[in-house]
Amino acid sequence: MRTNIKLAWRNLWRNRRRTIIAISSIVFSVLLASWMRSMQEGSYDSMIENSVKFYSGYLQVQDTAYWEERTLDHSFKAPDELKEKISKIPDVTLVVNRIESFALAANHLKSKPAMVMGIEPGSEDQITRISQKVKQGRFLKTGDKGAILGEGLAKYLGLGVGDTLVMISQGYHGMSASGLFVIEGLLSLPNQEFNNRMVYLDLQTARDFYSAAGLSTSLVVMTKNHYEVKHLKKAIEKILPASNRVMTWTDMQPGLEQLIESDRGSGIIMLGILYMVIAFGMFSVVLMMVKERSREFGVVHAVGMQKSKLSVIVFFETIFIGLIGCSIGVLISYIFCSYFYFNPLPMSGKMGEAYEQYGMEPYLFFSLKASLFYSQVILVFLLSVFISIFPIWNIHRLKITKAMRS
Repeated sequence: MRTNIKLAWRNLWRNRRRTIIAISSIVFSVLLASWMRSMQEGSYDSMIENSVKFYSGYLQVQDTAYWEERTLDHSFKAPDELKEKISKIPDVTLVVNRIESFALAANHLKSKPAMVMGIEPGSEDQITRISQKVKQGRFLKTGDKGAILGEGLAKYLGLGVGDTLVMISQGYHGMSASGLFVIEGLLSLPNQEFNNRMVYLDLQTARDFYSAAGLSTSLVVMTKNHYEVKHLKKAIEKILPASNRVMTWTDMQPGLEQLIESDRGSGIIMLGILYMVIAFGMFSVVLMMVKERSREFGVVHAVGMQKSKLSVIVFFETIFIGLIGCSIGVLISYIFCSYFYFNPLPMSGKMGEAYEQYGMEPYLFFSLKASLFYSQVILVFLLSVFISIFPIWNIHRLKITKAMRS
């Protein structure tokens, strides 16, 4: 076997041009497939991150009845001990209280339904980077009695920084809620629906407004990325009381997950077509190699080498080409995708505007998830092994006289 491997290795470099062409076809195949998958998964990661970090968080701890009705009556008291236990779970990066409800926002002439979110300003900013979206005025500080709101809502109501916002709503257990809030800042939010309806208050100010002392509608749990969500859900469920449950971003935003899965399905179809093109390209290279070496195969068989031994040597040659091509391909792919990972491609014109309307940054993002690269290597390598059947079959059909005359 060692002799066969040595012969196969030496055969590769007897005709360097042919070997380099074969390796190059595999390198290009791995690069193209990896680049396509990295761009696709990077776009999904960006979509999830924009949606999750801006609103729902990766996970939320809620009262068991809250999500179906989403009213303050299903708020709960989140003890510090529970927050501490959750924050100590590996991969949890942040645990934040929120209180969410609705109100009628008004000035002296106009009114509009608004979504009110009570937040812990410092912690919330770590999740959403919302302070970077303040275009006028300033961001909230802990203990502030004022509000910040979306520019669209402020424009509709004709209000600016320093003006007074009037809000009327229903508080906890039917209590009347009304208040006057000085506008501390205006936000430019990428999602137009939020931009036209969102009002942020300090958590304690929101609790006072809704007569919900010490209550929260949710505990938002953050992690490094959405790949950690499933095992975190299981870990959190073990420490929750019976009156609470934990929901993941997929539970809270099933539409987003369905959109991604449907697009991923179409992407896999495109990838399948790409692999068909790759397979035919690799096959044409192998076909060229076999036809060029017909006389060589005839000569070595005529001098006594058995067809089975010749087949094994050619098989090892194909394996070597596949291994070398895949190794170089994954290295170049990783370097190539790493550049675009740190330097996303900007989207301009109508496409950029469409991205911004859906609350996404107008860039093409890339992913460096390891499975994207080694899966392409495995698939392309398996293709090369499958294609190696052709030269083996060709050798077993070899006619010495015809091969030596070719």
